[in-house]
Amino acid sequence: MPRRHAGPRPATIIDVAREAGVSFKTVSRVLNGETNVREQTRERVMSAVKALDYRTNHNARNLRARQSRIICLLYANPSRNYVGEVHLGALQRCQTEGYSLIMEDCSTNKRAVLALRSENRLAGAILTPPLSDDLGLIEQLREHHVPFVRIAPSKSDDPGRDVAMDDRAASREMTEYLIGLGHSQIGFIRGAVTHDQASTRFQGYKDALEAEGIPYDPGLVAKGDFTFDSGIAAAEQMLDLPERPTAIFASNDDMAAGVIAACYRRRIQIPQELSVAGFDDTPLAATISPSLTTIYQPSRELASEAVGLLLEEISAPSDTPRRHLLDYRMVPRDSTAPPHG
Repeated sequence: MPRRHAGPRPATIIDVAREAGVSFKTVSRVLNGETNVREQTRERVMSAVKALDYRTNHNARNLRARQSRIICLLYANPSRNYVGEVHLGALQRCQTEGYSLIMEDCSTNKRAVLALRSENRLAGAILTPPLSDDLGLIEQLREHHVPFVRIAPSKSDDPGRDVAMDDRAASREMTEYLIGLGHSQIGFIRGAVTHDQASTRFQGYKDALEAEGIPYDPGLVAKGDFTFDSGIAAAEQMLDLPERPTAIFASNDDMAAGVIAACYRRRIQIPQELSVAGFDDTPLAATISPSLTTIYQPSRELASEAVGLLLEEISAPSDTPRRHLLDYRMVPRDSTAPPHG
């Protein structure tokens, strides 16, 4: 009698991989009849298939025989500036490689990409934060044999391909820069709770405070969601404190722009009365007044590299994890200065 896995849904290729103690790609090779698998491993996989009563998705397997030259960029990020930069980087690389790029907002519908795959309209997908850490979506993509690459996942232990930068180190460096200017009352605006990157950047802020011997004050931390409006709300909260911060570090440029807008309404001069810093270095950072001190995140390069890794995965699938780390840099501009007085 076949043994069912826990739960009411049919067994997936991921369930088989876990049962057999192998990667999902090894299971896929066995089910496709490929010869480059050891017999002992093949037997373990087939035993797991039988035990779980796994039924092969033949439609998904047959898609391998047909070629598509469309890549889908999946996003669920409220920052239009960030999404725009990633889109441009991916689009330019796709055009160079002879592929077309489409975008899909997965904020409400994460299965749209699977419909495209079932219609043989999709070669692969690129996942942006927070989808890069969405295990449910990742399992669906694997079950439907959709090659994918993740941009900036918080965990790098997944047997796949991803590109990222060191958000924690970058956030620490920005906080240390503000401390170096003489600030010790540094407010921090966190990003959306659904984004693991938000926690990583927050940890970098705390790392710098600890390294410099500055006590962490939770009263100087405000919640945001990476949007301009949340930056305004967070700034209003901190500016109403009896002892307001002398600097505010927002974990993206959109929220930092919101801080500047809130200060403008209160006639607080930047950087004379308050220093403001952001993260990402989107085009907004150089065009607002005063220009924004920020961390340059190579969003276009990350997207371009993701396309390149995806094309490698499409042409030569591999079980070997590959993570490419790209460099960030500090970009000092006019919005920061030593504290007044």
